[in-house]
Amino acid sequence: MNGIILGHVRKCGDKYCPKGTTMDRRQMALKLTADALQLDFRIDSFEDRLILQKAVYLAQVAGVHLGYYYRWYLRGPYSPSLTRDEYAVVEELARDHDESDGWALDEHSKTRLQGLQGLVGQGERADLARKLELLASVHFLITRKQVVSNDDHQIVKTLRRFGKDVDDRDVRGARGDLKRYGLL
Repeated sequence: MNGIILGHVRKCGDKYCPKGTTMDRRQMALKLTADALQLDFRIDSFEDRLILQKAVYLAQVAGVHLGYYYRWYLRGPYSPSLTRDEYAVVEELARDHDESDGWALDEHSKTRLQGLQGLVGQGERADLARKLELLASVHFLITRKQVVSNDDHQIVKTLRRFGKDVDDRDVRGARGDLKRYGLL
């Protein structure tokens, strides 16, 4: 996994020990990313999974190198490998074993994630899911040259084709947030 930035060893009591874990480095980095964004790592509902998908997408856009690749799906950018890793992490956490404990992201990633906390902030789950879906979708469409970046009406039309209930004000707000946080 090129570019995943984690500490090389984890501390085991008074000595250092090799990885020896069932979670791989990317899964541990995923857990640490969610922690840094102050997101509960849960996938019980569709909203929970959507929040993690879009928050991780935005984290990668911000410069946190996790190695997930996204394609367009029904609810915006989607990474099948991220979904697999989400389930693997939840399975480990269900065993009361957080293998990311003792590992750390690099300082650049921590700083970038801290800067995103206001954008990915807490709130009502449904509102957060809608907000992150819109932010990630607008970013994906603009950076993949599927729409003209400053044409809110074209972006709205494109999103409505995918069944999203948005208007020009929503898109203008999303573009503003993405610019304010250095993502566009």
